[in-house]
Amino acid sequence: MSTPLLLSVAELKSQLGGPVVVDGSWHMPAAGRDPYKEFKENGHIPGARYFDIESIKDKTSSLPHMMPTAHQFAELVGELGISNDDHVVVYDTVGFNSAPRVYWMLKAFGHEKVSVLNGGFKAWTAAEYPVETGEANVTPKKYDIPTLNLDRIKYYDQVLKIVKNNDNKITIIDARPAARFTGAAPEPRPGLSSGHMPGAKNVPFLELSNMETGELYNDLQLRAAFARAGVDVQQLQDTTEKGKEVILSCGSGVTASALYFALEKLGVKHLAVFDGSWTEYASRPESPIVKDTN
Repeated sequence: MSTPLLLSVAELKSQLGGPVVVDGSWHMPAAGRDPYKEFKENGHIPGARYFDIESIKDKTSSLPHMMPTAHQFAELVGELGISNDDHVVVYDTVGFNSAPRVYWMLKAFGHEKVSVLNGGFKAWTAAEYPVETGEANVTPKKYDIPTLNLDRIKYYDQVLKIVKNNDNKITIIDARPAARFTGAAPEPRPGLSSGHMPGAKNVPFLELSNMETGELYNDLQLRAAFARAGVDVQQLQDTTEKGKEVILSCGSGVTASALYFALEKLGVKHLAVFDGSWTEYASRPESPIVKDTN
């Protein structure tokens, strides 16, 4: 049986004890929230363990939560009690915020059995399902060193070349809020210009889910969200043209993964996340930046 991309809370409840459940919650620094403290004190799904994207990252990089090496990934994920063959179900406390980042990281390292919990912890508690508090009780497992799929990740030099060459086979979609994308509002990171890459489209990730329930919108609504930005999902599904792909970006690579997940759910195949995203792009003086403030 194939692993579902999206799992309902009722489906997970019936399977508890089977899949490895991870809380991938993360918040912008300005939010002043400690997701691991919330995991321990506010509760988590029984048996869940906390997947910290601020720890499972390339610690040699000055950029936030960049992808770790395969060796680092295997060691740290194994410590969470995950093996290569486990079915991993990822959730976050918002519903559809940072869980897709964990989903993408696992997928990029070739872990095929991964699902996102629809509605996350918000939907779980709304259904009045049981929660646990305190530290996770985890028995480490061996995670064999994987191979990073370079088709699923993009780096700065690759993106800059695409932008400067105006490659119309490549679609770049930015998940940041519209005002930051246009340049009307500042970036939350000090000293970073707002605006966008020439030719990029804007699909704010908040338009992909119901903020009250945390649940992802249905396929028709998702297609409409991309269509409003001038992105024809049907055309993106056309895999006959060589070199055609979609690159997802955001502030620091987290919510870009929400676009990645939504497009994968809609059947788009050639997808990659720009790991450094706007934080890296806008910090480099050679990066062309467009502002639409008129």
